[in-house]
Amino acid sequence: MSCERVAPMALNRATEHCREGREMSGLETEDLVAGLIDPKTTDEVKVAFLTAWAEKGETAGELAGMARAFLAKAKATGVTGRWGGKGLGDCCGTGGGGRPIVNLSTAAGMVAAAAGLPVAKHGNRGMTRPSGSADALTALGVRGVKDAGELAGCLGEVGCAFLCAPDFHPAFAGVAAARKILSAQGKRSAFHLLGPLVNPARPEVRIVGVFREEDMGRLAGAMDLLGVESYAILHGEDEKGAPLGELSPLGRNRVMGKKSGKKFDFTEENVSGEWGMSGDLEATKADESAAKITAVLAGDGAKAVRGALIWNAGMMLWLAGMVENWEKGRGLAEQTIRSGSARALLERWRTWSRGKGS
Repeated sequence: MSCERVAPMALNRATEHCREGREMSGLETEDLVAGLIDPKTTDEVKVAFLTAWAEKGETAGELAGMARAFLAKAKATGVTGRWGGKGLGDCCGTGGGGRPIVNLSTAAGMVAAAAGLPVAKHGNRGMTRPSGSADALTALGVRGVKDAGELAGCLGEVGCAFLCAPDFHPAFAGVAAARKILSAQGKRSAFHLLGPLVNPARPEVRIVGVFREEDMGRLAGAMDLLGVESYAILHGEDEKGAPLGELSPLGRNRVMGKKSGKKFDFTEENVSGEWGMSGDLEATKADESAAKITAVLAGDGAKAVRGALIWNAGMMLWLAGMVENWEKGRGLAEQTIRSGSARALLERWRTWSRGKGS
């Protein structure tokens, strides 16, 4: 049989298995990556598989297998898990919620980095929202790193770096058209869940915001299978109970994860109203998101945005072992903003970006 027929046939079989509700093994999903990125596989076949897989519900083992396959094809970063004697951090959302809000995890990463945690943020341009992390950072005057040398330089000079997924995952190009088709149809896919799992720098410390609470367990399981040292899967809601896809100072939060080998799962709720309202979190374009982030880092801005940055950065600092608990993490994050350290980091990052050109 011609080799060029094997990949689409494997995807077609996998599509039928998903429609039958059958779980694929991690090894099977690893093999399916070849079909997803093969230019000879039609977008129709790719869309059918991704749709059937999402409708079945991706399992932890399936996601981990797919992540391993993409990580094996990723561009080398020269960094694996740690930087400067500390666990490297990442803060990433799953996307797919479509809600137009400020890029909170992106900004929270800056705050955590300004507090002393090296951060290698992994992300992309917006697919189902107007401002993805790459869009917001561009609006902030910051650019991502392109290779291992730039990553080392940016972490060394700034303390924080951005890895845009297409720059480090050339294999993603093979499925880009299919993802755009799904996005235009208003459908989510496994790639919303895979993003936080395939940071090629393999950070030891990760927070992942999810819009759907039912995704928490599968992402936690995938993190365990991939050997992530410390992580927190986060599901936050606003004052009306609507999901934000990040930790929220406005309402209920559920947090599930692992810190230094110990599992945790808890709920925390804040209904005091001290952090304003969710309308302050809205950002319908990248420029608006950047402006709201800049205002908070400058010591001003909307209380809801400020609170969200403090809560999410504080979680990262606790996971990294820099503070005793999440409450103290929030305190350190707030002090980092008040002192001007977070604003100074953004200025260093802008200077680094200008020095490296466009």
